[in-house]
Amino acid sequence: MLTISLFNILFTVINLLILLFFVKKFLFDKIDAIIQKRQQEVDEATEAADKAMMEAKAAQKEYEKKIELADEEKEQILADIKKLGYEEYDKIVMDARKTGDRIIKEAKASARAEAEKEREIHADELKDMVIDAAAKIAATKHSSEDDSMLYDKFINEARANNG
Repeated sequence: MLTISLFNILFTVINLLILLFFVKKFLFDKIDAIIQKRQQEVDEATEAADKAMMEAKAAQKEYEKKIELADEEKEQILADIKKLGYEEYDKIVMDARKTGDRIIKEAKASARAEAEKEREIHADELKDMVIDAAAKIAATKHSSEDDSMLYDKFINEARANNG
């Protein structure tokens, strides 16, 4: 039969307390130390990840700022290039106008000289024709029919020479 003895209960409780003490001392303390170590590693990893995230965001902001500055610099360079292009265009147009004006003046002067030369040539030819006509008139007797015929001949010769 089953008997309850105080002595057995006391030894059982003492055994349990001793067992609890050893389990706590050798098992739970080590498990707690391992858990704390793991928690510390997780905290450090989280902290490192947060730090890396902050650095990445800072780098991203710096990159965006550099891109913005590069865009502004690009716009400034394009504006400068356009300005230089317009200045060069104006210079080329001005030079072309000056050259065109000079060519026109030279052409007009050349045309005047050529026209004067042609006038002199035609005047000499006309003088020669008048002298020939006068010599023919002087060599022949004068009648109104002869004068009219000589006049027509002179006009026809003048047309032939100029034509």
